[in-house]
Parts: sequence; C-alpha cells; structure tokens
Amino acid sequence: MQLKERRDRLSSKLSGQTAVVTSEANIFYLTGFRTTARRPKQIGPTAVVPGADCALIAPAKWEAQIAASAGVCYDRLVLYDNTTEGFLTTLAALIRTRDTSALWLEQDSIDLSTWLFLRETFADADFCNLAPHLAAMRLIKDADEIDLLRRSADVAVSAMEHAKTILKPGITELDAVAELEYHMRKRGSDGVPFTMKLLSGMKSAVITEVPGNKIMEKGDLVLTDFGAIVNGYSSDWTRTFCLGDSSPEQKALWQLAWEIENACIRLVKPHVPMSDLIDCARAVAAESPYGRYAGTHLGHSIGISCHEWPVLEPGVTETIEENMVFTIEPGVYVPGIGGVRIENEILVTADGCEILTGLKEETL
Repeated sequence: MQLKERRDRLSSKLSGQTAVVTSEANIFYLTGFRTTARRPKQIGPTAVVPGADCALIAPAKWEAQIAASAGVCYDRLVLYDNTTEGFLTTLAALIRTRDTSALWLEQDSIDLSTWLFLRETFADADFCNLAPHLAAMRLIKDADEIDLLRRSADVAVSAMEHAKTILKPGITELDAVAELEYHMRKRGSDGVPFTMKLLSGMKSAVITEVPGNKIMEKGDLVLTDFGAIVNGYSSDWTRTFCLGDSSPEQKALWQLAWEIENACIRLVKPHVPMSDLIDCARAVAAESPYGRYAGTHLGHSIGISCHEWPVLEPGVTETIEENMVFTIEPGVYVPGIGGVRIENEILVTADGCEILTGLKEETL
C-alpha cells in the first residue's frame, strides 16, 4: 500500500476530521520519514496532520535531511524555529485551517506539554483517541512491509545461527551480546529494537533480567531473545541453548516449549480467534509436570515496533487475519533449573501461515 493510500484510509475512517500524529512510528508509517537522531537538542518535536493536504511539521534544521530522505511522501513541509514554543504555535496555526470540531490525538504517546496546549487552545473541540485506529491499520501488513519484515527476520536468523558458534563456557553475556549485535550491523541492521536478552544459568528463568558480566558456565541454559531493524521494520525471535549436555529437566522444559510452539502454529490461519491459541497453549501445558511454570504471555504483533497491538495473552479478543505478522513465544521458567523460551515470527497466509524464523537444526 502506498503512503498516500494509508493517509486517505485514515481520513476516511475519521470522516475528514482533524488528526495530529506525533509518535515516531506512526509518522514513519504515514509519511516514510524516520530518523534515529533523537538525542536532546538534535531534533525537536515532529508531527503529521494528514488529510487532503497532508502537512509534515518539523524543525527547520531538518529541512535538508527530510528533502534527501528516500521514499518520503507528504503534501507540504511546514517548518518551525527548532523550539517547543515554535512547534506548538505552528501546529495550532495549521489546525485552525482544518475542521476543529474534533481533534484526534495519539493519547497513549503524545507528550504532556502538547496535550495540555491543545486542550487549552481548542477547548471547544471534542478530543478523541487516534491510537486504536492506527494500531488497527498497522496490524495488516502490505506487500512492501512483508518484504521488509522478511529481510529483518533474515538478519536476525543469521545472528542466531552465529550465536550457536560463540556461546561457550568462559565468555560473559555482554561479550556475546556485543558480538551478535555487531554481526547484525554488518548485515544491514539499523540497530536493535529492544535490549537484547541473553541470559544464562538461573538468570534464564527471570524474564525481567538483562545481560550482564556473568560468565557462562558448562551446563547453563542460555535464553537468547533479540531482533534486527531493517529500513524501519523490526524482528524478534528467541531460542534457548544449553552449554554442553543438557539435563533431563532442561530437556523437559525445552520439549514443553517446543510442543506448545508447534501446536499453536498448526492452528494459525485466517478467521481463527487468537484466544484459540491461548487455549491450545494451556491444554498442552496441562499435560506436563512443568506446565504450571509456563508463562501466560504467548506473543504479540510485530512491524515497525517490535511489540505492536494486539498481545496474545488471556483475554485477547481479536481474530487472526491474512497478512498479519505476529510472534508465538511460549516460555517455561522454573526456579532452580532455568528458563526456556522458543519464539518464531509468523506471517498469516490465505490458508495457513509462513514461519519467518528458524534454525537449520532445532534442538537443545
């Protein structure tokens, strides 16, 4: 889908009312403009006001970069003087040229100063939440997005295969992280979409842990969860390895996660309720003595952001549709033994699914 078509779809959903898009991900989704230079003083706020005359609002010092950015699409560029006051004044002036009976804002991410300013300046407007509309649009991927998600997954898959060769007793978690991130950078990744998880030994059972200076030891489980970013699109997948021969308990955890993963994948096709995957995971876990240690989080949509709506957790009400891309990531975390998670990215096809990730040899 072309960028203008996305904006036209959004305007149609809102019946021509005024929307202000301020999150980096959705500005990129609607205009193709993105930058990783987000340190203080380097760039001020940006916004998109979509519609028949789509305006991209940006600091004046970014004019040349925006003009040189490939694939950027908007009707006009509105520049301001690089100050927050300049941004707010420019945004208000632009909004006044549109229908101000209602203002649609990303209420889950708009910064407080912009929110308060707009509430005071347009006190008579109805303020509506734009975020669910954009999340629903981004859930179904077009052909260009699917191509980028495949490329991003391929980079991460290459790094996971590389992980099998470097994860050895005697190296630290952070050393392994540095090597894997470097591997992905050399293969075209713009960076990582989240802090890489590479957790060894008992740390693998604590999902809130981060890599540190722990030295990996023989017999450790090593939970490795990461992704790449290629042209703005993220990947995210997980495998768990054992350094040396695995114990019967470690094998049992891996086997349970593997069985849940594959049972859920077999269910994936259009029109299946996502809650069926949750029920499937529970049913498989119930057959194992370690089932009570299985996590309730089963996955999430993925695209520009590594975690997008919806999340596959108890209570999910959405239905699987063609061209969704989401993860399935069962995990089993047992104190005293360790944790195992297996995660794949899944593309929903017309009659089933395509698995975007995987190792040449799947084993603990």
